[in-house]
Amino acid sequence: MAYRKFLVFFILTLACMLGCQQGLGGYRRPPVYKFKTDRTPLVQRSLNRLAKEANIKIRTMPSNSRPRRAAKRLNVKFITIHSTANHSPTSTAMQHSRALCRGAFTNRSWHFTVDQFMVVQNAPLTETTWHAGNNAGNHNSIGIEMCECESKGHNHFRTWDRTAKLTAVLMKRFNIRLRYVVPHYHWTRKNCPAPLMSNGKPGPKWMWFLSRVDYYYRCINKGISNR
Repeated sequence: MAYRKFLVFFILTLACMLGCQQGLGGYRRPPVYKFKTDRTPLVQRSLNRLAKEANIKIRTMPSNSRPRRAAKRLNVKFITIHSTANHSPTSTAMQHSRALCRGAFTNRSWHFTVDQFMVVQNAPLTETTWHAGNNAGNHNSIGIEMCECESKGHNHFRTWDRTAKLTAVLMKRFNIRLRYVVPHYHWTRKNCPAPLMSNGKPGPKWMWFLSRVDYYYRCINKGISNR
């Protein structure tokens, strides 16, 4: 009898530990990706200064829109990076915002869209959006979409770099470790953000992106990383 009680206690304790590790929505802890620290000399900035460099425009979806009416309280633990897979020359951050606001995306939404010129905030950071492909990612992460438009003169590097600045700002604001900056791949194994994946998985290009996020974070955190 004593052995059975102990066994039941052990199983319940183990289940509790696993549940705590996964957190709300059953999310998995992401792997630690190793990368070389960016040795570019740090340019010290304030959080507000880096946010201004990111050039954030707030243009949220209407409160009565379908995504916002269905939204829950966001539990910010992760930042999830996506790419739009839309190569149209007109598929800028502002154009995606307009499409979201008029309800063109019936089953998708996200918090920020980034192109080479600006960041557009599409939803409050207190509300869930539908970007990760499962409840764990939607309920626990801020979704960022990077534009892939192929307009003349478009510079994808600037889009990725602006995204890195935004990500560092959000890390600082919500006290998120770099480990919890994840690609869409983390939630569903989707090849996304495709331009920063290698053979459909996080590889050298994703490590480069993390190094840029880490660089900008150190710029606003007295040179100290938060890996």
